[in-house]
Parts: sequence; C-alpha cells; structure tokens
Amino acid sequence: MEKKLDIGALGEKVKQYRKEKGYSAEKLSEIAGVSKSHINNIESANSHASAEVLVRIANALHVSVDILLCDSLEGMTSQQARIKEYARLLEECTDAETKIIVDTVKALKNSLKDFDR
Repeated sequence: MEKKLDIGALGEKVKQYRKEKGYSAEKLSEIAGVSKSHINNIESANSHASAEVLVRIANALHVSVDILLCDSLEGMTSQQARIKEYARLLEECTDAETKIIVDTVKALKNSLKDFDR
C-alpha cells in the first residue's frame, strides 16, 4: 500500500523546527514569504503546503524538505532523512555533548537488543 502525505506530521515538524529556531509563526511567515495564517494552517494540519511553499519554509528553517517530510516517506528514504536530521543536531553540539549522546545511543541500542530476545 502506498503511503500518503501525513500533513499532521508535516505540521508538527514545521512547528518543531520553527520553535528550535526561536521563530514565531509571524517571523517564519516573513522569512518564508508565506502568510502567517497559512503557516498556522500547515502547523495545525488544516491545509496542505504546495511544493513551492514547502521549499520556502524549509529554506527559512535551514532544513531540507526531506527532513520535514520524513514521517511521510517509506523505507530507506525515511531512515536516510532521519539520519540527516540527527547529523544536523549533532553538528550543533560540543564535543562533550556529542560523546554523551553517542554513549547514550549505544547503551539504548544494546538495551533494545536485549529487549528483542
């Protein structure tokens, strides 16, 4: 079965990255050249974003479109988008923070191996 665009997940991603940047919906709308009401409607899953609007929003948030759409993608494409997202987050960390995060992920991965048994 073909997976369809999850506009709710898209809206959540837009809101997540907007807040990470410290932008209000109004500030994002100014940077992206999209009305504030359209930003609000996208975030609340009340309307779809055209490809052009999605690219404008992604550029304003300094993320790739696939990051915003990763919850609507299938298979390896979704995994690759998440890997990009994690890499972007790690780039913003200090060396000490990166070590803690990597050690935590390793421990979690080992716990999951034990859980699957």
